Amino acid sequence: MKTITSKPSYIIDKPLNIGQHNWDQPEHLAIGQLSMEKLFKTVEIECSTTIELPSSKQRLHVEQMQFSDPLMQDRMISGEQLLNRRIFNDGLLVMHNGEVLHESYRNGMTDSDRHVIHSCTKSLCAMQVAIAISQGLLDPTANLTFYLPEFAQHKAWQGVTLQHVLDMQAGIEYDEDYTNPDAHYWSYARAAGYYPPKAGEQAIGAKAWALKNLNKREHTPGSHFVYNSCLANVLGMVLEKVYQQDLAEIFENILYQHSGAEASAYFNTDPQGFPITEGQFNLRLRDFARISSIMLNQGKNLDGKQVVPVEFIEQLVVPNKAYQQAYQASHRDSIFPQGQYKNQFWVLEPQQQQFTMLGIHGQFAWFDLSRNLMIVGMGSYPVQDGDLMMKCLNTLWQTIATEVAE
Repeated sequence: MKTITSKPSYIIDKPLNIGQHNWDQPEHLAIGQLSMEKLFKTVEIECSTTIELPSSKQRLHVEQMQFSDPLMQDRMISGEQLLNRRIFNDGLLVMHNGEVLHESYRNGMTDSDRHVIHSCTKSLCAMQVAIAISQGLLDPTANLTFYLPEFAQHKAWQGVTLQHVLDMQAGIEYDEDYTNPDAHYWSYARAAGYYPPKAGEQAIGAKAWALKNLNKREHTPGSHFVYNSCLANVLGMVLEKVYQQDLAEIFENILYQHSGAEASAYFNTDPQGFPITEGQFNLRLRDFARISSIMLNQGKNLDGKQVVPVEFIEQLVVPNKAYQQAYQASHRDSIFPQGQYKNQFWVLEPQQQQFTMLGIHGQFAWFDLSRNLMIVGMGSYPVQDGDLMMKCLNTLWQTIATEVAE
């Protein structure tokens, strides 16, 4: 592992005035999300032995397929239009029965670019937590404060287990409304280095921000799903504590070097050097597919080596009324009424064994275990999230799933 960026320039394109202050403006996302090492301290996550991605003789021409238009009901739209004008996709890969049916790039991205996967990083972190549990280093039923006693100073953390944190049911007061400039998220994002600090603020880093601000209880632990990016950073802190290693080294040694990646990945850190576990992992599309395929292949990499315990995957897709009630308790999801959130994964259709990693601006690794199907995508959707984005993604997923099943 080596340092890629020790002192960020905070500049992506000087003539166009693209930098830390505006990298995520819609017109800048295509280059911004390929350039995170210019905005953050960055370390390289090295790969080991490359495992080839098997390619199918049959090809799936997604661009030529016809889809129901998610925006204009009762109209059809081509796959090319769906990917470019509705999803704002940068790269797409489809794997079925262990073979690649489709791989394509657009919006300026190439197969050698490393694209930030935002909150899909959370799911990779959870895979490593699962490994630590299988090694006897972690107990999901233990209180979080057993591993991080510094949080015991806040009564809000009493009775919060590691599993509550994994499921984002910790009950801690937090607001991640991207449309609300006063939401906790924006204060955290500036502290972690996503954006320049406001006057009077300091970029204190992800650890210090969590310890200082995650200090009030809003719900009984286990009763409400409240999306909270900072909880993934807390999981990263737990991993560092039990392995007694830097989190980047854990990502490299425990998971990435067992994925068969063809190129190194980049991990962006906060100003203090802590890898931003909730959303700053950068890698090639094909390597995103390699590491994600572990979840499709019963926890095994493409060479058949067990990397993640199979129980972790089996537990994800079990329909659970309590989880579904917690999922809908704070915000109603009309698109996925049976959805549930578990172990840093979105289990959108548990009855159909469908779940996904999901990141802002259209990053995903979607799985249908019943069809042995995985669809991986990187995107530059103009806003962070929203019902229309999810409707567009689900249209892509379900139509491809139907096509490969025929």
